[in-house]
Amino acid sequence: MIQTNKWSNVLMASLLVLGLVACGKSRQVKLSGEAVERSKTPAKLPAEIEKLWKNRQNEADLRQALVLLEKFANENPQYTDVKVMLCTGNYLMGDGHLWLKLTGEDSDAAVKEESVKFYDAAVNWCEAGLAMNSAFRKKLTEGVEPEKALDTLTVEDIDSLYWRYASLGKWSRLVGFTTLLGNRSKFSAMVNRVKELEKQLPAKEYFYSATLRYEATSNALSPTGDKKLGAKLFEEAIKKHPNYFAVRVLYSESLLKGDETKFQNQLNFVLKGNPKSLPEIEPEQIVEQRKAKKLLDEL
Repeated sequence: MIQTNKWSNVLMASLLVLGLVACGKSRQVKLSGEAVERSKTPAKLPAEIEKLWKNRQNEADLRQALVLLEKFANENPQYTDVKVMLCTGNYLMGDGHLWLKLTGEDSDAAVKEESVKFYDAAVNWCEAGLAMNSAFRKKLTEGVEPEKALDTLTVEDIDSLYWRYASLGKWSRLVGFTTLLGNRSKFSAMVNRVKELEKQLPAKEYFYSATLRYEATSNALSPTGDKKLGAKLFEEAIKKHPNYFAVRVLYSESLLKGDETKFQNQLNFVLKGNPKSLPEIEPEQIVEQRKAKKLLDEL
């Protein structure tokens, strides 16, 4: 049997305590002063930013890319694709580079605090992307909650919508158990809208079966979830996209720690895989390989 990692126990205990003694923390959508018309073409980024972004598997390059991208976005607010890059880049800092620094010791507090800031930035930039939809923005200026205005979103907004969910989920989990529980209905609302919108995509699914992974993870991590169903859905997601490393890492971390053989098989597949098999996300694939190695080293 695989021994439970010390840092996992510490993290779960701290989250439970926070959930019992603290009120859930809420966030407010931050809208810019004026509406901006969305550009019909992607941004042409400076070569320096392109190079740094291409090497985002390196923490230092990603940090610098985010600084320059933010400056570019503020000066050129019409580009939704740049806002999405800032969302996914900040997410990668928290879920990838900073996650790799967790040790289970007291020193993790500073890492978690920094992770919260990156996830918060990711949510903010995704919301800025969503606000490029004039109908959605109008609803928010009228005081409507974002989750009550999701019907105004179109397939053009699917990137901002999905990564807002993913980033808000990570932010909530780190902030505290009560916040996580308080936002569950928001997660469901966002993912359900993604499910509706992804039917309009040529592949009829978004980002390597993202909504299928949500159902799998929800069942795996929820105290009331169906673990067998979670495993079945993970296996289905892997079958659809066998070379997408993140789903195997997530499956191993969330469900397979009690089955050493399956745990090692999934993570060794990641380690031996070719990150170039999905060239559009090669940097993320490399980071997932590092995460797989960390999980195996902690056995």
